[in-house]
Amino acid sequence: MDERFHQGIREFNRRFFFEAHDILEDLWHEYREDDRLFLQGLIQVAVGCYHLESGNWKGANSQFSKAIAKITPYEPIHQGLVVDELLRDIRRCLIHVEQSLKSGPTEPGPFEFPTIKYGRHYQIPPVS
Repeated sequence: MDERFHQGIREFNRRFFFEAHDILEDLWHEYREDDRLFLQGLIQVAVGCYHLESGNWKGANSQFSKAIAKITPYEPIHQGLVVDELLRDIRRCLIHVEQSLKSGPTEPGPFEFPTIKYGRHYQIPPVS
């Protein structure tokens, strides 16, 4: 996979969701492999987290729901990423968002954002 893929994952895990989205979307525009929907799903996870961080519950709900549909077929591991754990974290985010939509605007409390993990046998490329 292109270095931008790994760079996007690193930015996501640093909680730079907008930057992760930009990097992965740049790759997605020229990506023509069969798993293009997987990459699009990762972009939607980043956008969902960005919306969640800013309290845009409807935007987060929409993006997380779309991402789940696109990423689920790639369980448990794809492109070296632990997809089943990511899906678990996205579903947890979605529950948080749905509760926030029902209860109305509230002060955002502490929240653990997802982390995209590599499988234990996957060699993570060095940062260039």
